[in-house]
Amino acid sequence: MRLKQANALAGWGWTRDGLLLVKQQPLTLSGLMGFMFFGLGLLLSLPWIGPVLVALLLPALSAGWVEAVEQMRQGKRPPPWTLGVALAPARRMPMLQLGALHAVAGAAVLGLAELLDPGLIEAWRLVVTDGAADDASRLAAFEALQYGMLLRLALLTPVMLLFWHAPVILLREGGSVAKALFGSALASFRNLGAFTVYGLAWVGVDLALSAVLGTTLALLGLAQFAFFFAMPAALLFSAAFYASLHASVHGCLDFSGEPAGTREDAPPTDTGSA
Repeated sequence: MRLKQANALAGWGWTRDGLLLVKQQPLTLSGLMGFMFFGLGLLLSLPWIGPVLVALLLPALSAGWVEAVEQMRQGKRPPPWTLGVALAPARRMPMLQLGALHAVAGAAVLGLAELLDPGLIEAWRLVVTDGAADDASRLAAFEALQYGMLLRLALLTPVMLLFWHAPVILLREGGSVAKALFGSALASFRNLGAFTVYGLAWVGVDLALSAVLGTTLALLGLAQFAFFFAMPAALLFSAAFYASLHASVHGCLDFSGEPAGTREDAPPTDTGSA
């Protein structure tokens, strides 16, 4: 494994890679995403333990998405159980240890956010149920919700960057969890510029998708059916994001042991790496 240096604009290339993959294979990727959503939804329905299990499994699932996209690049159609490849017996224990650390870190950050901003749940209730007494109260609730979500995103970002590459490192290279986290931290923080553009690009795609969908439904007089159109749009958006994990990981790490750019299956965005 070798660290790579990506330029800042490579972050947009990673985003574009995910969008292009969804455009090319929408059924395959939306099927994988639907399978994942269904499984995680079943876990979340379990009281107390459900969210913990989801946080425990997310790192392994992200490695599964990288493997699924790798198979797609080789002309194969990955079956749904490809998402669980990182939980095979040879890698299961370190992957679950990584997942446990991920769950603890996430819970600690969200706990800190709750101490700093305890009003998120109430703001969410007022916005969703339209329970505000007047327009001023409704606006205040919406602003409180925005602030709370931005605060949590800011606090979670270092945790996400720390764990970003670690599952794939464990799957491809083996070794200890500590070594995988160290390599992931180096790869992420060495490419902060690219990750900043990557994050902003996804925010832009989300806003553009919402604007286009909302405007189209309003013009067609179908605003009351927004939920039915929003669900497949959200499924494809999520599939594109998870598909882009392959490009983001391979844009920062080279697992081939060869000079950068020599692998035929390297993602297109790697061409912008130095």
